[in-house]
Amino acid sequence: MADVNFFWCGVNFGFLEYIVIKSHIKVDHNVIIWLHGDKPNTKYWKEMETKITVKNADDIFDTTNFINNGGNFRTAADLWRFKLLYKIGGLYCDTDAFALRKFPDDEWIVCSGEQYQGLLSIGVLKAPAGHPIFLECFDNTKKKWGNVSVFSSVYLKYFGNLNPTHKNELFYPYNWKSYPELFKKKDIPSEAYSIHFYTNVIESYIKKNKKNILKYYIPLFREVPLKKIDIKWCEKNPNTLLGKLWTWVN
Repeated sequence: MADVNFFWCGVNFGFLEYIVIKSHIKVDHNVIIWLHGDKPNTKYWKEMETKITVKNADDIFDTTNFINNGGNFRTAADLWRFKLLYKIGGLYCDTDAFALRKFPDDEWIVCSGEQYQGLLSIGVLKAPAGHPIFLECFDNTKKKWGNVSVFSSVYLKYFGNLNPTHKNELFYPYNWKSYPELFKKKDIPSEAYSIHFYTNVIESYIKKNKKNILKYYIPLFREVPLKKIDIKWCEKNPNTLLGKLWTWVN
């Protein structure tokens, strides 16, 4: 059983994170969630907690000072993943990387879900421990945003190319700008190992919308509050990609 490492900070562990963790368990990954701060208190966390391994994220890197000095959670997660991959290596996944089948048993997994060429994504990474690429990424991490470019530039320095280790579509069937694909009527990609939900983009969209409403551009479901994206929504919309993923994971 392959270990897959996640980083989590905050008490709000929602439905999209829940379905992602369920997917990794289904494909026979040993889920390890490295927790920083207080334990989540949602019903989704409580259901998952007994099925996973929970470890102290501070044993890898304590992000407290960074966050207290104005750093955001997502950048803290970038710092933490770079330190994890340097210290112990293995497989790291964001909590919005849904698994469709057991990941390949290769030493490296580096692919791209970016809109533009010349960038490698950091949402799913697998690497051997002790590689200096991750120390350099850690030292050059941007405080606000842009660590995909940091990783890509350092990767290019060490390997001389930005070629993915596997076909990009196997881990990122659509890029971040196409996040509404999750809520459209479409089939699950049959060859993919995972699907990235890009929940950070969804959350950013919501914050910019005055009514706090997410528009999915789905016939009959033009405006859907994020809090209503749950089991009932999936059951009512079984032909959407998210609806099919929910059916599959159960």
